[in-house]
Amino acid sequence: MSGGGRFPLRWRIALLIAAAIAISYFDRQTLPVAIAAIQRDIPVTNTQFSWLQSAFLIAYGLMYAGGGKLLDALGTKRGTLVIMVWWSLACASHGLAAGFGMLAASRFLLGMGEGGGFPAATKGVAEWFPVGERSTAMGIINAGTAVGAVVAPPAIALIIGAASWRWVFFLSGAIGLAWCVW
Repeated sequence: MSGGGRFPLRWRIALLIAAAIAISYFDRQTLPVAIAAIQRDIPVTNTQFSWLQSAFLIAYGLMYAGGGKLLDALGTKRGTLVIMVWWSLACASHGLAAGFGMLAASRFLLGMGEGGGFPAATKGVAEWFPVGERSTAMGIINAGTAVGAVVAPPAIALIIGAASWRWVFFLSGAIGLAWCVW
């Protein structure tokens, strides 16, 4: 289970999962950071923005349990791949939105995918790490939340400045899909 070499496989797995969690925290900030740019093309009131946030959070909360069940059914590797592909495509779909309804649908789908992220991380740690190393592994993985949250605002601003708000979502989705290949 430990893998050979100077950097055992289980710690590389922890870094891989931390990167996925960082991507998820980046993805969930795409809309809030880009909303001013989006509003130039799609009118979104404060009330509608709150509905967009709620759509994500409702799906996210429901999929904690649903994501866990999916991972139990498909296995950790296949299940994690499915949720990562799902949430990456859902994130990219925001860039195709022509109105509030599609933004809401994309947001809900993003929450569905990302809701499986922490169940996947927890299951991965349980499978790859002995009990005495699980807290350290979860600490590394949870650090991904901070990395994604810190990187997102300036990176999103740079993308909007260089291209458009739509490219924020396309590139974020592409990064998630690249993770799947990694």
